[in-house]
Amino acid sequence: MKINFTKMIPLTIRKTFYFFYDLLMLNKENIIKALSEYDTNRVQQYVDYLTKIATEKNKEKKLKNARMEYKKDDYLIKIFKLVEAEGLVFDWKHITLQNTWVSYDYNALKNKMLLVYPESTIDINLVYKDDVFEVKKESGKVWYTHQVYDPFRNRDNDIVWGYVVIKNKRWEFITTMWSSDIEKHRKVAKTDYIWKAWFAEMCMKTIMKKACAIHFKDIYTEIEAQDNENYDLDIPLEIDVEWKWAIDAITDIEELKKYWEKNKWKWKAFDKYVLLRKQQINENS
Repeated sequence: MKINFTKMIPLTIRKTFYFFYDLLMLNKENIIKALSEYDTNRVQQYVDYLTKIATEKNKEKKLKNARMEYKKDDYLIKIFKLVEAEGLVFDWKHITLQNTWVSYDYNALKNKMLLVYPESTIDINLVYKDDVFEVKKESGKVWYTHQVYDPFRNRDNDIVWGYVVIKNKRWEFITTMWSSDIEKHRKVAKTDYIWKAWFAEMCMKTIMKKACAIHFKDIYTEIEAQDNENYDLDIPLEIDVEWKWAIDAITDIEELKKYWEKNKWKWKAFDKYVLLRKQQINENS
C-alpha cells in the first residue's frame, strides 16, 4: 500500500508551508519582472544569489542570514539597479549584499576606475613588518619601490601600513594608511565578521576607498554613499576590538544585560557600545 505522507501533515501546516513557498516563488518572479529591462543572465544570477543567501544555513542548522526574510522586493530591486547604474555586475564575490546594505570590495572599486579610465594602472598592497618601502614624487610623477621581506611569512598582525598607487590620464596619485587608521575603520563597521574572515582584503579595500574619496570623488559618490551604510560613526573608536566581537555575537537583550553586568567596569566606550548593540537587537526583534 502506498502511503501519502503529505496528507498526514495537518492541513493548516500544509497551507502555511505552501503559502510561504508560493510567496517566495512569487517574490522571485516579481524581482525578475521588475528587472526585465536588464540583461537576463545578470538578473538570474542576482536572483540565484538572493535565493542562496536566504536559504543558507550554519552548522547549527539555523539560517545564516535570517534578516533576509525582512527584505522587501523594492529594496532588493533597488540594490540591483544601483549596482547596474555604476556599470558593475552583482557577481556574489566582489559585490555582495550584507545585512546592512550592498558592499563593494577593493576589486569592485578598481573595476569602476577601469570603466572610467581604462588606461589606469592600479597597484594596491600592504606593507608588512621588515618590508622596505621607498617613495618619491617628482614633477607629479610617483616613483616607488617595495621590497617584500618574506611573502610566505606575512600575517595579519604584521601589517604596518598599506598603499595604493593610481596612474592614469588624470594624474598620478599615491595614498597611504597606517594600520592604526585602518583599525579605526574596522571598529565602526557594522558587520565585523567580514573583517575576521578577510582581514587583508578589507585593509586593501579601506585604502582603495580612501584614495577614491580623495582623488576621484566625482566618480565614486554613489558607491561611497552605498558602502558607508555598512559603517556606524556612532561606534566609539576607543572600544577594544575583542570587546566588540563579544558584544556583536550577543543577539538577546537579557544575555546582553548579563554580559554588561559582568563587565561594566570596562570604561565608557564599552558602556556606549553595549547601548548601541541594545538598540540594534531591539530594531531586529
